[in-house]
Amino acid sequence: MKKLYTISAFTENSPGVLHRITVMFTRRKINIESLTVSETEKEGTSRFTIVVKVEENLVRTIVKQINRIIEVKAVYAYLDEDLVFKEIAFIRVKSSTPEDRSRVEQHAHWYGAKVVYAEPGSLVLETTGTSDEIKSLLRLLEAHGVEEFIQSGRIAIAKHKNGTPDRRPVITAESEVLS
Repeated sequence: MKKLYTISAFTENSPGVLHRITVMFTRRKINIESLTVSETEKEGTSRFTIVVKVEENLVRTIVKQINRIIEVKAVYAYLDEDLVFKEIAFIRVKSSTPEDRSRVEQHAHWYGAKVVYAEPGSLVLETTGTSDEIKSLLRLLEAHGVEEFIQSGRIAIAKHKNGTPDRRPVITAESEVLS
């Protein structure tokens, strides 16, 4: 059965790594739902956060393949319940009148969003949350007229460092210890 997995790959920060990792998915015709790359707390180390919906045996294979890439230091695959994760979105909404603006701000407040830019006729909102939470706010704001929308990929961190005795990453591959 297909499940949503979040793969965290720690790599050296060098050119070409992104290509070598994404090829692992395209070869197997796996759609990447979300991909985010950023530098970690360790200078020269990047973290790839890749979300895919696949069967467990396939994610195990992918983790092993990614781990074989020379620049990769460690790879983990997690299910959602083992992570703290969020995405960020910006939404430009029409606000022609003061009443419109007030309603948009009220809806934004209900979802924990905030106005980050205002100009005559529109507001830009910023919100964070799960993909479903962001989509829910977006649907609510469609009645006001969404002019523009952009959403980031997932960022995630394990709830427990290196897992706990009863909750380990679903799949682990380490070529060197991250200390």
